[in-house]
Amino acid sequence: MTPRPLLRRAPLALALGLSLFAGACQRQATPPPAAAAPAAPAAATAPVAAGATAEGAHLTAIDNFDAAMAKAKAEGKAVLVDAWAPWCHTCLSMQNYVINDPSLAQLGERVVLVELDTDKPENAKFLETYKVSVWPTFFVIDPATGKATGLWPGSASVREFRGFVEDGLAGIEVEHAGGDDGKNPAHHMVAAKTAQAAGQYAVAARHYEEAVAVADAAWPRRSEALMGWLFSLDKAGDPAACVRVGREHLAQVQGAAVPADYSATLLSCAGDEKAGPDAKAATADALARLRAFTAAPPADASADDRADAWNILGATLAEAGDKAGARHAQEMRLAILEKAAAGIEDPLLAQTYDYALAQSYVALDRGDDAVKMLEAREKELPTSYEPPARLGSALTKMGRLPQAVAAYDRAIAKSYGPRQLLYFRQKADAQNLMGDIPGQIATLRAQVAAYEALGKGHADPEGLAAAKKRLAEAEQKRGA
Repeated sequence: MTPRPLLRRAPLALALGLSLFAGACQRQATPPPAAAAPAAPAAATAPVAAGATAEGAHLTAIDNFDAAMAKAKAEGKAVLVDAWAPWCHTCLSMQNYVINDPSLAQLGERVVLVELDTDKPENAKFLETYKVSVWPTFFVIDPATGKATGLWPGSASVREFRGFVEDGLAGIEVEHAGGDDGKNPAHHMVAAKTAQAAGQYAVAARHYEEAVAVADAAWPRRSEALMGWLFSLDKAGDPAACVRVGREHLAQVQGAAVPADYSATLLSCAGDEKAGPDAKAATADALARLRAFTAAPPADASADDRADAWNILGATLAEAGDKAGARHAQEMRLAILEKAAAGIEDPLLAQTYDYALAQSYVALDRGDDAVKMLEAREKELPTSYEPPARLGSALTKMGRLPQAVAAYDRAIAKSYGPRQLLYFRQKADAQNLMGDIPGQIATLRAQVAAYEALGKGHADPEGLAAAKKRLAEAEQKRGA
C-alpha cells in the first residue's frame, strides 16, 4: 500500500516530516523527523480503575495473528491487534506507557492481544485484509467473521484506549444482534470501522457521517466519529468535503490527541489544490485550534500528544513566514521532550523519545547534541536499526555526508521490509549530494530489487515506479 507520505502537500512538511496524525507515525518516502511520547509510565500518571488487576500485571501479547484468531475462537474472546513498527515513536509510547497499564490487564478476560510488526514479511498477509496507513493502528476483530468492529489510529490515553476496546467489543455484540433500523449510531460506527479497516474510505466516511447525524449531542463517541469521518474524507481524496466538515465540527472534538489530530488532518486537506475557496479559512481555524490546545492541553494529554501538537503548530507558523513563532514552538516541544526523557535509564524506553529529540535539536541548530545522543544509543542498542537511521538523517541535515552514508549502511544491514526501502532512499540522496553518482546508482538498484522482493501485503507499485524513475535519472546523469 502507498500511504500519503506527509501531512501536507506544501514544501514545509517535506522539511519537518509531519505525520498525518499528531499522535501517530506514518511511513514516509522522504527523511522523516516526527514526534515524541508521554512523560511518564501511564501507571504513574493515570488512575487505576476500580477493580483493576493488581499493579505489575498487564496485558500480555503474542506476535502471530493466525494463532491469536484461533486462541480467541477457542476462548470466546475477541482479537485486539496492535499494528506497529519499531521505527514509530508513538508505537513505542503506546506499548511502554499505555497498553501495559495495570488498569487494562482486566481486558485480557475478553481479548487476545497480538502485536504485529507490520514491516516483517510474515505479517504482510495481515495487511492484505486490514489497511494500515497510520502507525500504530489498533483493531478489535471478531474472530468469527474477521470483521474489524473497532479501529483506533494513533495515540490514546489509558482512558481512551479502554473505551476504544470496550466499544469494539460492544460492536461485536451489535453485529451479532442484528436488527439495524438506521437510528443506532453504534451500527453505523461498526460499518464505518469495517470499511475503514478494508481501505474503503468513501464508504467509511458515509457511515461516520450517518453515525454523527443520528446520535445526540452527548454521545460519548462523537469525537471519535468526527475524527474518523474527516480522516476518511482525506484518504478518499475529497479535500473540499474534508475542509467543509472539518471547519464545521472543529470546535466539537475533544480528547487527549484527537483535537491536534483533527487539526492536522484539516491542514492536510486545506493544503490540497482542490480544497476549494475555504482552504485559507480552514488553515486559520486549524491554527487557532492548535494554539488553544498547546496553551491548555487536556490533563491526560501525554508528552507525545503535546509535543506533536507543538510540532504541527510550528510547521504551520513557519509556512506562514513566522520564523520566530516556529522556533518558539520547537523550543516548547523540546522542553516537553527533555523533561519526559530525563532520568530514564532503560535505553529501550529512552529510545521512545530519540527521534523527536534529534529532530528538535537539528531544527534549533543543536545538531551536535543529536549526534552525541544517537551515537550513545547505537552503542547501547547494537542490534537496533533505529539509532543509526536517525543518526544518518541528522548528519545529512548537518552536511556531514560521508558519516551519514556510513550510518545508513549500518541501518540497512539491520532493517527489513518496507522500512529498509526508506534507508536506501536516504543513502542514495546523501550520495547524490556528495556527487557520488556511481554509489547512488548502486544504492538505487538495491532499492529497486528490495521493492520487487516485497510480498503482496507490502507491495507498493507507486513506490517501485518512483524508485525506477530515480534510478533512470541517476543513470542518465552519469552518462551525460
